Amino acid sequence: MFTAMAKFTAMAKSVDPRPVLALPCRSARRLHEPARRSVGRRSALAFLWAVTLWGCSGPAGRELGELLVRDSLYLDPETLAPYSGPVFRAFPAEEGGGVQLRATLRDGAWEGEMTLYHPTGRVREQGETAGGAKCGGWIENERPEAPASVYAEIKEDLESLVVYAPCPER
Repeated sequence: MFTAMAKFTAMAKSVDPRPVLALPCRSARRLHEPARRSVGRRSALAFLWAVTLWGCSGPAGRELGELLVRDSLYLDPETLAPYSGPVFRAFPAEEGGGVQLRATLRDGAWEGEMTLYHPTGRVREQGETAGGAKCGGWIENERPEAPASVYAEIKEDLESLVVYAPCPER
């Protein structure tokens, strides 16, 4: 009986911070049911709101086509300063409109992880860049469709591994 009361008291306190009558009876539970229900509704509404905002935000970063290119540097069109931050490029709508590229620019040059995709969504190329050049290990998949088995896909990824000069320490 004591453990049941302790469990009920802990549960009641986690739902509503006000002091409660810790009796494991139907009437005590009925007193706290509306509070639990409203907390659940508020949590559900907050979750739906967050998912909606996340879903409507689109890809993170700036569309690569919005930036100006001068002397192999990507510039912010408003300030004409070298752009730093995440960028993306999307396929045209007739090709499915999915993400074609996700990367990062620092001072207008490629820096950090870069991923290019096939129109099917499969990774085409993935690796690190530094100072605008590829460095370290890269996976370069030519085929847009994944192999039939996981084993064949891993084998293809290993066979398509290309190693460039090591990336400099950051």
